[in-house]
Amino acid sequence: MLYQLQKLSEQERLAVQQSPVWVTLLIACANHDIEESEIDRAKEIVHIKSFATQNDVKHLYKNLDGHIDQAIDDALRILPANGNDRLVLLEKHISDLNNILPKLDSTYASQLYDSLISLAISVAQSEGGVFGIKRISQDEKKYIHLPMLHKP
Repeated sequence: MLYQLQKLSEQERLAVQQSPVWVTLLIACANHDIEESEIDRAKEIVHIKSFATQNDVKHLYKNLDGHIDQAIDDALRILPANGNDRLVLLEKHISDLNNILPKLDSTYASQLYDSLISLAISVAQSEGGVFGIKRISQDEKKYIHLPMLHKP
């Protein structure tokens, strides 16, 4: 278990550990259609963050990296088929972090928040544009700064 999460309940720990998956799916589902390239890019980002991140959030990504495919598949299975319902559920999962972040060390909470924003932007940039480079759709623009999540 990540030492930063030790004082959280099991449900709260799971919410933090799943947060990169929920952010990935929120951006991937923003236009009501899941793009495989966005999921693939998120997997790459999780892998990169597992060793390149220079703060304690690296351990969160390191734990997730070994089973990211399964974590995304499991999350997709519980999402509603309807695009709007999917977005509502994903927003709720992410907004649940608002009650958890204050329980974490303030530095770790800020690092996690910044990391999730960075992940959202990177996933959004993976699809579209000229030659698929750095194009963020209007639907994704509503979500890339995770407005449902309060900055710690």
